[in-house]
Amino acid sequence: MVYGQQETDVALDQKRHEVKERLARETRIGWPTLTAVAVLITIGAVIVVYLFLHASTGR
Repeated sequence: MVYGQQETDVALDQKRHEVKERLARETRIGWPTLTAVAVLITIGAVIVVYLFLHASTGR
């Protein structure tokens, strides 16, 4: 026996598809943003390491 989709199932599938598309569109992050964040995190880490090493040498 083959079961077809009911009209409510089609509507729910359409709504689910629209929500997935909107979520993918709204959460997309570009490479420039990721690069800027990575650079800031790296610079911050370097500063923390420098300050930690500078403080631990007893100067």
